[in-house]
Amino acid sequence: MLRSVTINMSQLKPMIIVLLMLTSALAGCAGDDTTDLEQQIADLQQSNDEMEDTISQKNNEISMLQELYADSIPNAETERSSLLEQLDELNSMKEEADNTNQNLNGDLLIQYNLVMEWIQRAVYYDFSFANMSNVVMNYADLNGADLTGANLSGSILSNTNLSYADLYLADLYLADLSNAKLFAANLFQANLSNADLFQANLRYADLTDTDLSNAYLYEADLYLADLYLADLSNANLINGFLYNANLSNTDLIGADLSNAQLSRTKMTLANLYNANLTNANLRDADLSGADLSGADLNSANLRDADLSGADLSGADLTAVVWFDTTCPDGTNSDDNGDTCENNLI
Repeated sequence: MLRSVTINMSQLKPMIIVLLMLTSALAGCAGDDTTDLEQQIADLQQSNDEMEDTISQKNNEISMLQELYADSIPNAETERSSLLEQLDELNSMKEEADNTNQNLNGDLLIQYNLVMEWIQRAVYYDFSFANMSNVVMNYADLNGADLTGANLSGSILSNTNLSYADLYLADLYLADLSNAKLFAANLFQANLSNADLFQANLRYADLTDTDLSNAYLYEADLYLADLYLADLSNANLINGFLYNANLSNTDLIGADLSNAQLSRTKMTLANLYNANLTNANLRDADLSGADLSGADLNSANLRDADLSGADLSGADLTAVVWFDTTCPDGTNSDDNGDTCENNLI
């Protein structure tokens, strides 16, 4: 369009000259004085020159605008692309934030439900089948709590009150129960292997078919506890108090019962192979049918004990106290020179 304007103005000049010539001719017809006409021509020539300058200036301005426009298009496209990329990035960030927010809300709901569950459990002392592994609850009061099938492996429960608690099938592997009170607790088929039960109170506790292998029961109180079919292999029961406890059919292979109080304990058919019974008090204990082969009975007290049918092959019987003891062959030590060493089977 600008170019078109330039061409039309250029064509205007000869047209003006022609017009002036015609005017001059007409003036010649009118008279000889051409002063005014020449002045008019000069004025027109000056106007034409000024117009050409203006047109040239405008053409230059138009060219500059065209150049600016041509340069601005790539810049605008680049800016547009950059803005679109930023918009995409912002949308992605928003989507990610929405997903994170949704996940956090889900986690909060789970945590809320978990808190509500534990509040309910605490109110009713119901921790059955709960996962409480590696928790620290020393000195806690869980008297009468339902811990059936609970996972308490590796937990710190020292000095905790678990009297009358139901720990049936509970997992207490490697748990610290030192000085814990487990009076009359139900530990039927529980897993207490490698547990620390130092000076624990297990009076009247039900430990039937319980795994106590490698457990540390140093000076533990097991008065009248039921350990029928329990696994006490390699357990440490040094100085343990097991008066009147039921250890029949119990696995005590390699267990350390030195200095233990086993008076009136029922140990029928118990497996005491290679067990350490040094200085143990087995007075009035029922060891009928027990396997004491390889056991160390040095200085053990077997007064009034029943060893009928027991296997003492390879056992160390040094300094054993024999008094009214029923020997493995069914005879009485008092009738055998106050010993059963010659009346084994």
